[in-house]
Amino acid sequence: MQNVQRVLQHIAVRNPYAEHLKIPKDVFKPRRTNAHYIAFIEIVTFYKQYQREHKTDEATGEQYIETTLEDIEEANALMKDILLRKSDELSGGCRSFFEKLKQHLKTNSQSTFSNKEIRESFRTNHNTQKMYMAELQQYGYICKTQGDKKKGFQYAVSSFEEYEELQNRISTILDEILGKLKMEEVEKLEEVVRLKQPSNKLKVSSKTAQSVEVAEKEDKGV
Repeated sequence: MQNVQRVLQHIAVRNPYAEHLKIPKDVFKPRRTNAHYIAFIEIVTFYKQYQREHKTDEATGEQYIETTLEDIEEANALMKDILLRKSDELSGGCRSFFEKLKQHLKTNSQSTFSNKEIRESFRTNHNTQKMYMAELQQYGYICKTQGDKKKGFQYAVSSFEEYEELQNRISTILDEILGKLKMEEVEKLEEVVRLKQPSNKLKVSSKTAQSVEVAEKEDKGV
């Protein structure tokens, strides 16, 4: 990596797609995170500066390279996990605990559980588990089903698929935006080809007319 950085030169990066790139609404602090997302894409472009055409701004004389859809696609693949964590209501520790809890219930074909059972199974500190359980109840990820303070409560998970659904929403939005941009690029190329076709036909017709004229002169013995 250090050797790569030594050969990189300072050059401006321009992203012609920046205004069309939006992160999912599920992400907390979207404006700040969106700025980080755009900046990350520019970093991907910057590291590919020797694979990009160096252009010059006619007005300022500044040299620059442009972000491509390939750069955005690579950045999306790297950013999806980061955006997922930034979209999660739960803290990192609580999320790990919750995913482990869901897997435990699935493995044992259980629909409910108690604090004591999970504490003994996971060997979790009492205060840590209490904090995680309070966080899960606060955001509605688990709920009490039966019991009381004296005998203890039984709890149930509200949704086993919520994390996968969040992950899918983030991936879908990023993929849809990229797909739309790719489609627009294809349409632009098709338009360029369409505009060039009439002029090509005109040139062919002109050559054909000249050939016919020459042939007629030859027939007349001119």
